[in-house]
Amino acid sequence: MKKLLTTTKVEWLKIKGLGLTYLAIILGAFIPLLFFVINPFGRNTVLEDRPPYSMFQVFILENVQAFILCMLLIFMIIAASKIAQLDHKNNCWQLIETQPITKAHIYFSKYIVLLILCFLCIASYFISNFLLSLADFYVHPDPAKILTFDILWALKTFLRMCIAVLGIAALQLCISVVFPGFIWSFLIGILGLCLNLTSVARSENFTFSPYNSLYIFGNSFEVRNLNRFISFSEYLSIFWVIVFLIIGYFWYSGKSFKTAFFKDKKKIVFSVLFLMIGSGIFYFLQKPIAYKADKEGVTIDGELKTILKIDTIKIYSNDFHKKIASIPVKNNKFSWTTTEKIPFDEYLVEYGGKKIPLIFGSGDWFHLNIECNTSYNKIFLKSNRKADQVYQEDEQLGSAFEKVLNDENASDPQEFYKAAETDWKRNVKKLENFADAENHALSGEYKAYKKQLLAIKYLNEINNYRKITSSTDSKFAPPKEFLDELNENIQRPTYLLSKDDEYLQYKLDQMLDGKKVVSNPDSILFVKLDELPQSLEKDRLLAKHLNENIELQTDSAARYKIFNSQINKIQNKDYRDRLYASFEQINISKKGVPFPNLVLLDDKGKTSELSQYRGKYVVIDLWASWCAPCKKIRPVFETRSYQYRYADNIRFISVSIDQDKTKWANYLKTKPSEVPQYWMPNAEQFMDKYNIQMIPRFVIIDPQGKIFNLNAPFPDEDNFVEILDKLKKY
Repeated sequence: MKKLLTTTKVEWLKIKGLGLTYLAIILGAFIPLLFFVINPFGRNTVLEDRPPYSMFQVFILENVQAFILCMLLIFMIIAASKIAQLDHKNNCWQLIETQPITKAHIYFSKYIVLLILCFLCIASYFISNFLLSLADFYVHPDPAKILTFDILWALKTFLRMCIAVLGIAALQLCISVVFPGFIWSFLIGILGLCLNLTSVARSENFTFSPYNSLYIFGNSFEVRNLNRFISFSEYLSIFWVIVFLIIGYFWYSGKSFKTAFFKDKKKIVFSVLFLMIGSGIFYFLQKPIAYKADKEGVTIDGELKTILKIDTIKIYSNDFHKKIASIPVKNNKFSWTTTEKIPFDEYLVEYGGKKIPLIFGSGDWFHLNIECNTSYNKIFLKSNRKADQVYQEDEQLGSAFEKVLNDENASDPQEFYKAAETDWKRNVKKLENFADAENHALSGEYKAYKKQLLAIKYLNEINNYRKITSSTDSKFAPPKEFLDELNENIQRPTYLLSKDDEYLQYKLDQMLDGKKVVSNPDSILFVKLDELPQSLEKDRLLAKHLNENIELQTDSAARYKIFNSQINKIQNKDYRDRLYASFEQINISKKGVPFPNLVLLDDKGKTSELSQYRGKYVVIDLWASWCAPCKKIRPVFETRSYQYRYADNIRFISVSIDQDKTKWANYLKTKPSEVPQYWMPNAEQFMDKYNIQMIPRFVIIDPQGKIFNLNAPFPDEDNFVEILDKLKKY
């Protein structure tokens, strides 16, 4: 150890004139400084009542991927090459080896020096972010910004980043020592950089690339989102350290690959064993960790960081919004455990007007770290079923199949079905191999559900293709094996699939026998559904078909007739109640239905009623001071108001749905408007009644106080102008 320390000091002295220390500091600070300079006002967006947040953490996290995937990797390529090339010149290796030190000391001391430089580059990244966050704190003041930060979080992030570079540093040193020229080290390193950038662009792992560990770290750098502090990227990095230190040392000590690994039988046996053991370890290391249920019940706990007054967190079923649990919040912490058997299903965790969709069942646990306010919501999630939560919807069609679908002139069935089958296999492979950033696989239940959804998607595309070609000509029939494979996947629908809209629509389409043209298909479907034996599946199919029919009906009498003729045939109370609610909402939202005479407060505190605008078309902008898209479209709305100022029968008004009237009033003081401004008390009841879930929302009321358009186009759309141009003529 003493000789290694001495050799390391000598190696450090040797690189002093190379400028690597300064380069480490410069490249570590480059990305933070670049983002700070090119985006000086990007962080000047002040969100009202945002929970206090550490500027240091924000700066670290927003630039970490660019730093570790680009700047840090480039530095490792340069530093490893410089360290090795110093001794490649003038055959210095032989001179060093005449000293009373072993080749192991020489090689490992160079690796230690390279690591010290890498750690210095990482430290420069952290320090520069800290200094820039200080500058941002004073340049762009925000009451939510704080200068304190979680020291434990910073240490964990720094340590994980240091571990993540161990393997790549060993690889770059190995290449630089083995090949005398700089070009090979540079080309291989740049290839690794390109692979990582490709992974980012395509969201795809190149599993067998050692550089992939940096990409995985880039997807899991937030320690608050990890089930374990040391994660998959660190395990990979440690594995590659061992592999490339062994390869690099033996290659260097043997002076050639052949001498190092194939000189005699003993070395051949060692090389084969090394390859087999290394391959086996890597196989098991990269194999996704199977989902494991912990116990019978469900546990959900966590912490809240908010200025909102949240006393309880409630859990509802996603389909019928049935309350599963009400969890009290004490000192901003909550905990709920049940030993009851909870079915695997989709649920909603609701708090302060916000929702987190979760999918879970018995045996699952969740820890939620929530930061929220009126307009801000950030969740850090830990769970044994985390892969199911973070799985991205990978049922998207591939580009080749999309091209075939979008080609209106394409009528070659072989081309269509070949593209469909290839795309199906690609998506199934993605699903089967999916793992989250910590290498957790999807659960069997969730994977089966998603695979069935995929099958439904392709079956629907096949049905659509046959409708536009020929449903009877065998030339356009799908290959039997492919069709059988798709149908086999949905023979036993999972619970989630059995109530999925796409699946129910597929079943309804199948009931029409795949005919190209069917006269009065809605009536035929009602007859066929009536013939089915009473079951939950029948209720689901009938509920979906009935809901679609009443939505399409413009005549209220016809709508009532269809609804009353079918509603009592649905036995399940949940589906029946939901249909009654949907029917009521449709009836009050249709054109020509009286709109409520809203009681509003103007910016001077005076009470007004919407009826004061009777005799004119009223264009209403529903917005809130916390809604960024609302504030972005407001200038366009005001421009349209000015444009139609001479239209005597049209009036523009803005109605705020802010919960806190003071926030609305304060906003108007900084952003005055020529458009009449109102605040709506009890806005939540109004939004619920009309099922308005997103703002901005634009509503047009006719001169009689009836609905003209409950969901009008946005003011920056051509349709908006077309509608108003017609109205001003009346």
